[in-house]
Amino acid sequence: MDKVCGSDNTLVDVNVARRWDKNFKIGSDKQFPSLDLVRLEKWYFEGTPGRLLDYGCGSGVNLIYLLDNGYHADGVDASSEGITFVEGKLGRRPDIRDRATLSHIQPDAVRLPFNDETFDYVVCVSVFSLLGTPRRIGRLLEEFVRVMKPGAKAILDVNGPNTDFALDGKLVEDDVYEYSGDDESMPVLTYCPAEEKTFVQLLEPHFVIDNVGYSGHKYMHSEIYEYIACVSKPA
Repeated sequence: MDKVCGSDNTLVDVNVARRWDKNFKIGSDKQFPSLDLVRLEKWYFEGTPGRLLDYGCGSGVNLIYLLDNGYHADGVDASSEGITFVEGKLGRRPDIRDRATLSHIQPDAVRLPFNDETFDYVVCVSVFSLLGTPRRIGRLLEEFVRVMKPGAKAILDVNGPNTDFALDGKLVEDDVYEYSGDDESMPVLTYCPAEEKTFVQLLEPHFVIDNVGYSGHKYMHSEIYEYIACVSKPA
């Protein structure tokens, strides 16, 4: 495992950051925000914008959607190329640019670059599986709790077993798969818990679980199955 992802004492899997740097350099992008996020943001955040952390903002589509809906949003990503990519998009959106802040999280980071009790909301979608191990996810959850205000809400997800990471990967230990996808030169570890209750058990030490479920699809040569949780920090 160490050969693939290195130490899980940090918040970042260096190989994942490098892989996404490569993808963004060749123009990897998405055109639309996560449908699950759109649905859950309207329901769970109740149409009440505040200061929001989008952790793992990637190509910025979710971040821009949230900015368009009135949030003051801090986008964070381990890929420096991704941050540059999103900067370019925001540069073409002066109507929302002043409500956005972008931060590159360094490979050796053990803390988020924010003060305690900063955020009203956290969004972290399509990220946890790429952290590679439940230990690293737990460290990030601790940081989320630290930077969230009492009563703040978060939308979090993780891939389950019926997803490309697991179906096309090699099981290396419980719920952890070595995945290469279309780039065999840069394998990464992905964490895909077999059961929803395993995800819940990761979250319970840190949050109140307000709702949990799953979402899945199989089309465009991709199969995705994700457990999704709406959680809050105790007031």
